[in-house]
Amino acid sequence: MKKILAVLVGSTAALLTGCGGGGGGSSAQQLAGDSGSTSPLAAYLGTWQSACDDHDRQVLVVALKSDGSGSLELTPTGETYFKADCTGPVVATDGMSAKITGKPDGTADMPIKLAENAAATNLRVDKFTSSVPAYTFQRSGATVQYVLRDGKQQWCVKVDNGESCMWDEGMHAALSVPGGLSLRGNDLYSVVLDPEKGVYVLDVHYVKK
Repeated sequence: MKKILAVLVGSTAALLTGCGGGGGGSSAQQLAGDSGSTSPLAAYLGTWQSACDDHDRQVLVVALKSDGSGSLELTPTGETYFKADCTGPVVATDGMSAKITGKPDGTADMPIKLAENAAATNLRVDKFTSSVPAYTFQRSGATVQYVLRDGKQQWCVKVDNGESCMWDEGMHAALSVPGGLSLRGNDLYSVVLDPEKGVYVLDVHYVKK
């Protein structure tokens, strides 16, 4: 399964942030005031994208829920490009059948490793609980084929050095997991709670699209 839901499954599609730096109000709070919103998570609103990873890139759209609760509505998608460097046309788009809700859960300063071999960096993280009702993954694109391979239904699409496939795993149960976001300049870091270690770890690094 391709990585498009870190924030919920704790393997890759998580998100939620904190603001780097210290002193005074967070940048999220400042932007909330500028936009007329009272949500401390308003700085995260917009469309974000990850770096290219061998044909694949993640896109995250962050919006405020329309119910006035101050919670976020998160829409993660995956884009597959024909070229390995993510140039040229998108040949497949992966998405979920339901949106993720991020309910604010306070802030905390956390040591997070922003790269595999780097020392931990202290981040101010806006925590929240990510939840989603029962959902499925889907893949779309003009050249995507729904095929049976190795006894499993898969969506496959041709790319310049072969093909990219994603399993159809059917309906997934509803989920609710801890996550968070941290914003430093134009860099957005989503973090998730590692249940085995009991600490938050980096999920995905995004930049504003």
